[in-house]
Amino acid sequence: MRALRYDRFGPPEVLHVVAIPEPRPSPGELKVRVRAVGLNPLDWKIRAGHVRLIPLFQRPPRGVGLDFAGEVVAAGPAVTGFGPGARVFGSLSPFRQQGAIAEFVCVAPDHVAALPESVEFAAAAALPIAGGTAVQALEDDTRVAAGQRVLITAAAGGVGHYAVQLAKHAGAQVTAVCGPGNADFVRALGADVVVDYTREDFTRRGDRYDIVFDAAGASTYFACHRVLAADGVYLNTNGSTAAAAGTAIATVVARLTSRQRAVGLVLRGGAARWARLAQLAAERILVPHIARTVGIDEVADAQRAMEKGHGRGKIVVAVDGG
Repeated sequence: MRALRYDRFGPPEVLHVVAIPEPRPSPGELKVRVRAVGLNPLDWKIRAGHVRLIPLFQRPPRGVGLDFAGEVVAAGPAVTGFGPGARVFGSLSPFRQQGAIAEFVCVAPDHVAALPESVEFAAAAALPIAGGTAVQALEDDTRVAAGQRVLITAAAGGVGHYAVQLAKHAGAQVTAVCGPGNADFVRALGADVVVDYTREDFTRRGDRYDIVFDAAGASTYFACHRVLAADGVYLNTNGSTAAAAGTAIATVVARLTSRQRAVGLVLRGGAARWARLAQLAAERILVPHIARTVGIDEVADAQRAMEKGHGRGKIVVAVDGG
Protein backbone atom coordinates (compact mmCIF):
# COMPACT_ATOMS: atom_id res chain seq x y z
CA MET A 1 0.00 0.00 0.00
CA ARG A 2 1.02 3.64 -0.40
CA ALA A 3 1.77 5.63 2.75
CA LEU A 4 3.42 8.93 3.63
CA ARG A 5 6.45 8.54 5.90
CA TYR A 6 9.58 10.26 7.14
CA ASP A 7 12.82 8.72 8.40
CA ARG A 8 14.09 11.66 10.45
CA PHE A 9 12.72 14.77 12.08
CA GLY A 10 13.02 17.82 9.87
CA PRO A 11 11.37 20.18 7.37
CA PRO A 12 8.56 19.16 4.99
CA GLU A 13 11.16 17.87 2.53
CA VAL A 14 11.71 14.77 4.72
CA LEU A 15 8.25 13.49 3.74
CA HIS A 16 8.14 10.80 1.08
CA VAL A 17 5.61 8.33 -0.28
CA VAL A 18 6.55 4.69 0.17
CA ALA A 19 5.11 1.30 -0.68
CA ILE A 20 4.80 -0.83 2.46
CA PRO A 21 2.88 -4.01 3.33
CA GLU A 22 -0.72 -3.58 4.42
CA PRO A 23 -1.09 -3.73 8.22
CA ARG A 24 -2.76 -6.77 9.75
CA PRO A 25 -5.23 -6.19 12.61
CA SER A 26 -4.49 -7.75 15.96
CA PRO A 27 -7.32 -9.62 17.74
CA GLY A 28 -8.55 -6.34 19.29
CA GLU A 29 -8.27 -4.07 16.24
CA LEU A 30 -10.14 -2.93 13.16
CA LYS A 31 -8.53 -2.60 9.77
CA VAL A 32 -9.84 0.53 8.05
CA ARG A 33 -9.54 1.57 4.42
CA VAL A 34 -8.69 5.26 4.73
CA ARG A 35 -10.68 7.61 2.53
CA ALA A 36 -9.69 11.00 3.94
CA VAL A 37 -7.29 12.48 6.50
CA GLY A 38 -7.57 15.86 8.18
CA LEU A 39 -4.32 17.77 8.69
CA ASN A 40 -3.57 19.41 12.05
CA PRO A 41 -0.74 21.64 13.30
CA LEU A 42 0.26 18.76 15.60
CA ASP A 43 1.21 16.73 12.51
CA TRP A 44 3.91 19.13 11.37
CA LYS A 45 5.07 19.85 14.91
CA ILE A 46 5.74 16.14 15.42
CA ARG A 47 7.46 15.89 12.02
CA ALA A 48 9.61 18.95 12.78
CA GLY A 49 10.81 17.38 16.04
CA HIS A 50 9.13 19.76 18.46
CA VAL A 51 8.15 16.80 20.66
CA ARG A 52 11.33 14.77 20.26
CA LEU A 53 12.29 15.18 23.92
CA ILE A 54 9.06 13.61 25.19
CA PRO A 55 10.02 9.97 25.96
CA LEU A 56 6.63 8.47 25.03
CA PHE A 57 6.80 9.70 21.42
CA GLN A 58 8.19 6.99 19.16
CA ARG A 59 10.96 8.26 16.95
CA PRO A 60 11.13 7.99 13.15
CA PRO A 61 10.58 6.24 10.88
CA ARG A 62 7.02 7.47 11.34
CA GLY A 63 3.84 7.90 9.41
CA VAL A 64 2.01 11.21 9.04
CA GLY A 65 -1.46 12.32 10.10
CA LEU A 66 -3.82 11.45 12.92
CA ASP A 67 -7.45 12.24 12.02
CA PHE A 68 -9.04 9.93 9.47
CA ALA A 69 -12.30 8.59 8.06
CA GLY A 70 -12.97 5.45 6.07
CA GLU A 71 -14.55 2.02 5.94
CA VAL A 72 -13.88 -1.09 8.01
CA VAL A 73 -12.53 -3.91 5.85
CA ALA A 74 -11.72 -6.43 8.58
CA ALA A 75 -12.05 -6.88 12.31
CA GLY A 76 -10.02 -8.95 14.74
CA PRO A 77 -11.83 -11.89 16.36
CA ALA A 78 -12.25 -10.08 19.67
CA VAL A 79 -13.88 -7.00 18.13
CA THR A 80 -17.63 -6.41 18.30
CA GLY A 81 -19.81 -3.57 17.07
CA PHE A 82 -18.11 -2.92 13.73
CA GLY A 83 -18.23 -5.18 10.72
CA PRO A 84 -16.83 -4.91 7.20
CA GLY A 85 -18.30 -1.94 5.38
CA ALA A 86 -18.97 0.12 8.52
CA ARG A 87 -18.26 3.81 8.01
CA VAL A 88 -16.04 5.12 10.83
CA PHE A 89 -13.83 8.06 11.75
CA GLY A 90 -11.42 8.81 14.55
CA SER A 91 -7.86 9.72 15.43
CA LEU A 92 -4.68 7.73 15.92
CA SER A 93 -2.41 8.10 18.93
CA PRO A 94 0.20 10.81 18.30
CA PHE A 95 2.69 8.80 20.34
CA ARG A 96 2.88 5.87 17.92
CA GLN A 97 4.68 5.52 14.59
CA GLN A 98 1.61 4.63 12.53
CA GLY A 99 0.24 7.50 10.44
CA ALA A 100 -3.21 7.95 8.99
CA ILE A 101 -2.00 9.06 5.54
CA ALA A 102 -1.94 5.52 4.25
CA GLU A 103 -4.34 3.35 2.31
CA PHE A 104 -5.08 1.26 5.43
CA VAL A 105 -4.69 1.69 9.18
CA CYS A 106 -5.33 -0.64 12.11
CA VAL A 107 -6.96 0.87 15.17
CA ALA A 108 -8.68 -0.14 18.39
CA PRO A 109 -12.48 0.26 18.35
CA ASP A 110 -12.36 2.75 21.23
CA HIS A 111 -10.47 5.15 18.95
CA VAL A 112 -13.27 5.40 16.36
CA ALA A 113 -16.97 6.17 16.15
CA ALA A 114 -19.66 5.28 13.63
CA LEU A 115 -20.09 7.85 10.88
CA PRO A 116 -23.65 8.84 9.91
CA GLU A 117 -24.47 8.49 6.23
CA SER A 118 -25.22 12.21 6.07
CA VAL A 119 -21.61 13.14 6.94
CA GLU A 120 -19.07 12.76 4.15
CA PHE A 121 -15.65 11.21 4.74
CA ALA A 122 -13.82 14.49 4.13
CA ALA A 123 -15.97 16.36 6.66
CA ALA A 124 -15.53 13.60 9.25
CA ALA A 125 -11.75 13.58 8.82
CA ALA A 126 -11.74 17.32 9.55
CA LEU A 127 -13.46 16.87 12.91
CA PRO A 128 -11.59 14.92 15.64
CA ILE A 129 -8.74 17.02 17.02
CA ALA A 130 -9.94 20.50 16.05
CA GLY A 131 -13.64 19.87 16.67
CA GLY A 132 -12.93 17.85 19.79
CA THR A 133 -10.80 20.66 21.24
CA ALA A 134 -13.55 23.22 20.60
CA VAL A 135 -16.22 21.01 22.18
CA GLN A 136 -14.07 20.25 25.20
CA ALA A 137 -13.26 23.92 25.71
CA LEU A 138 -16.76 25.35 25.34
CA GLU A 139 -19.08 22.54 26.38
CA ASP A 140 -17.05 20.64 29.00
CA ASP A 141 -14.58 23.08 30.54
CA THR A 142 -16.73 26.22 30.46
CA ARG A 143 -20.32 25.17 29.63
CA VAL A 144 -20.91 28.17 27.41
CA ALA A 145 -24.47 29.49 27.77
CA ALA A 146 -26.86 31.94 26.19
CA GLY A 147 -26.07 35.57 26.93
CA GLN A 148 -22.43 35.02 27.76
CA ARG A 149 -19.72 37.07 26.04
CA VAL A 150 -17.11 34.88 24.34
CA LEU A 151 -13.91 35.99 22.61
CA ILE A 152 -12.14 33.52 20.30
CA THR A 153 -8.68 34.07 18.81
CA ALA A 154 -7.65 32.47 15.50
CA ALA A 155 -11.38 32.36 14.87
CA ALA A 156 -11.01 31.37 11.22
CA GLY A 157 -8.65 28.46 11.92
CA GLY A 158 -9.30 24.79 12.47
CA VAL A 159 -10.25 24.96 16.16
CA GLY A 160 -11.49 28.54 16.00
CA HIS A 161 -14.07 28.12 13.25
CA TYR A 162 -15.67 25.27 15.20
CA ALA A 163 -15.58 27.32 18.40
CA VAL A 164 -17.41 30.23 16.75
CA GLN A 165 -20.15 27.87 15.57
CA LEU A 166 -20.53 26.19 18.98
CA ALA A 167 -20.61 29.45 20.93
CA LYS A 168 -23.14 31.00 18.57
CA HIS A 169 -25.33 27.87 18.71
CA ALA A 170 -25.32 28.16 22.51
CA GLY A 171 -26.64 31.72 22.24
CA ALA A 172 -23.46 33.51 23.27
CA GLN A 173 -22.34 36.89 21.94
CA VAL A 174 -19.22 36.03 19.96
CA THR A 175 -16.21 38.25 19.34
CA ALA A 176 -13.89 36.75 16.74
CA VAL A 177 -10.23 37.75 16.45
CA CYS A 178 -8.72 37.18 13.00
CA GLY A 179 -6.88 38.85 10.14
CA PRO A 180 -8.66 41.22 7.75
CA GLY A 181 -8.92 38.60 5.01
CA ASN A 182 -11.06 36.35 7.22
CA ALA A 183 -13.46 38.94 8.63
CA ASP A 184 -16.34 38.09 6.29
CA PHE A 185 -15.74 34.37 6.80
CA VAL A 186 -16.10 34.51 10.60
CA ARG A 187 -19.14 36.77 10.32
CA ALA A 188 -20.74 34.12 8.12
CA LEU A 189 -20.01 31.58 10.86
CA GLY A 190 -22.00 33.71 13.30
CA ALA A 191 -19.52 36.11 14.90
CA ASP A 192 -21.22 39.25 16.24
CA VAL A 193 -18.04 41.34 16.50
CA VAL A 194 -14.80 40.96 14.54
CA VAL A 195 -11.46 42.26 15.84
CA ASP A 196 -8.70 42.65 13.25
CA TYR A 197 -5.57 41.71 15.18
CA THR A 198 -3.40 43.63 12.69
CA ARG A 199 -5.08 46.89 13.75
CA GLU A 200 -6.22 46.31 17.34
CA ASP A 201 -4.98 44.46 20.44
CA PHE A 202 -8.01 42.73 21.92
CA THR A 203 -6.40 42.73 25.37
CA ARG A 204 -6.65 46.55 25.32
CA ARG A 205 -10.36 46.67 24.60
CA GLY A 206 -12.75 48.02 27.20
CA ASP A 207 -15.06 45.00 26.93
CA ARG A 208 -15.22 42.15 29.42
CA TYR A 209 -15.69 38.51 28.47
CA ASP A 210 -17.00 35.48 30.32
CA ILE A 211 -14.75 33.27 28.19
CA VAL A 212 -11.55 34.04 26.31
CA PHE A 213 -10.69 31.05 24.16
CA ASP A 214 -7.15 31.55 22.90
CA ALA A 215 -7.35 29.04 20.06
CA ALA A 216 -4.19 30.55 18.56
CA GLY A 217 -2.19 30.07 21.74
CA ALA A 218 -0.87 33.54 20.91
CA SER A 219 -1.61 35.27 24.20
CA THR A 220 -1.51 34.46 27.92
CA TYR A 221 -3.80 34.61 30.90
CA PHE A 222 -1.68 37.41 32.31
CA ALA A 223 -2.29 39.51 29.18
CA CYS A 224 -5.98 38.62 29.03
CA HIS A 225 -7.12 38.70 32.67
CA ARG A 226 -8.01 42.40 32.50
CA VAL A 227 -10.60 41.73 29.78
CA LEU A 228 -12.06 38.75 31.64
CA ALA A 229 -15.15 39.04 33.81
CA ALA A 230 -14.57 38.66 37.53
CA ASP A 231 -15.39 34.95 37.28
CA GLY A 232 -14.29 34.55 33.66
CA VAL A 233 -12.33 31.68 32.14
CA TYR A 234 -9.24 31.85 29.94
CA LEU A 235 -8.44 28.78 27.81
CA ASN A 236 -5.24 28.13 25.87
CA THR A 237 -4.76 25.29 23.37
CA ASN A 238 -1.22 24.63 24.67
CA GLY A 239 0.23 24.72 21.17
CA SER A 240 3.82 24.91 22.42
CA THR A 241 5.84 23.87 25.44
CA ALA A 242 6.13 27.51 26.50
CA ALA A 243 2.37 28.03 26.25
CA ALA A 244 1.67 24.90 28.28
CA ALA A 245 4.13 25.94 30.99
CA GLY A 246 2.77 29.48 31.11
CA THR A 247 -0.84 28.34 31.39
CA ALA A 248 0.08 25.85 34.12
CA ILE A 249 1.54 28.71 36.16
CA ALA A 250 -1.47 30.90 35.37
CA THR A 251 -3.83 28.18 36.60
CA VAL A 252 -2.30 28.42 40.06
CA VAL A 253 -2.05 32.21 40.08
CA ALA A 254 -5.67 32.67 38.98
CA ARG A 255 -6.91 30.27 41.63
CA LEU A 256 -4.98 32.01 44.41
CA THR A 257 -5.61 35.62 43.45
CA SER A 258 -9.07 35.79 41.87
CA ARG A 259 -12.30 34.02 40.97
CA GLN A 260 -11.08 33.66 37.41
CA ARG A 261 -9.81 30.41 35.92
CA ALA A 262 -7.01 29.60 33.48
CA VAL A 263 -7.26 26.28 31.65
CA GLY A 264 -4.63 24.58 29.53
CA LEU A 265 -6.39 22.27 27.11
CA VAL A 266 -5.26 18.68 26.66
CA LEU A 267 -7.71 16.91 24.37
CA ARG A 268 -9.54 13.97 25.90
CA GLY A 269 -10.31 12.01 22.75
CA GLY A 270 -11.82 8.62 22.12
CA ALA A 271 -14.98 6.99 20.81
CA ALA A 272 -17.42 8.86 23.06
CA ARG A 273 -16.12 12.29 22.03
CA TRP A 274 -16.00 11.35 18.36
CA ALA A 275 -19.61 10.17 18.61
CA ARG A 276 -20.57 13.59 20.01
CA LEU A 277 -18.83 15.24 17.06
CA ALA A 278 -20.65 12.96 14.63
CA GLN A 279 -23.98 14.01 16.12
CA LEU A 280 -23.09 17.70 16.03
CA ALA A 281 -22.04 17.36 12.40
CA ALA A 282 -25.15 15.39 11.45
CA GLU A 283 -27.30 18.13 13.04
CA ARG A 284 -25.29 20.81 11.17
CA ILE A 285 -24.30 22.46 14.44
CA LEU A 286 -20.69 21.92 13.41
CA VAL A 287 -20.06 22.39 9.71
CA PRO A 288 -16.41 21.77 8.77
CA HIS A 289 -14.98 24.31 6.37
CA ILE A 290 -12.56 22.48 4.09
CA ALA A 291 -10.28 25.12 2.62
CA ARG A 292 -8.80 22.67 0.15
CA THR A 293 -8.35 18.99 -0.58
CA VAL A 294 -4.90 17.68 -1.50
CA GLY A 295 -3.38 14.39 -2.59
CA ILE A 296 -0.71 12.43 -0.74
CA ASP A 297 2.01 13.97 -2.91
CA GLU A 298 0.89 17.48 -1.93
CA VAL A 299 1.03 17.11 1.86
CA ALA A 300 4.53 18.58 2.16
CA ASP A 301 3.39 21.80 0.48
CA ALA A 302 0.25 21.87 2.63
CA GLN A 303 2.28 21.52 5.82
CA ARG A 304 4.66 24.22 4.64
CA ALA A 305 1.71 26.58 4.31
CA MET A 306 0.29 25.51 7.69
CA GLU A 307 3.55 26.37 9.43
CA LYS A 308 3.04 29.99 8.41
CA GLY A 309 -0.33 30.12 10.21
CA HIS A 310 -3.26 32.32 9.21
CA GLY A 311 -5.16 29.40 7.70
CA ARG A 312 -8.90 29.12 7.23
CA GLY A 313 -10.76 26.00 8.28
CA LYS A 314 -9.18 22.64 7.51
CA ILE A 315 -7.03 20.98 4.85
CA VAL A 316 -8.03 17.41 4.01
CA VAL A 317 -6.00 14.72 2.25
CA ALA A 318 -7.93 12.53 -0.19
CA VAL A 319 -6.26 9.15 0.32
CA ASP A 320 -8.49 6.75 -1.59
CA GLY A 321 -11.60 8.16 -3.15
CA GLY A 322 -12.17 10.54 -0.18
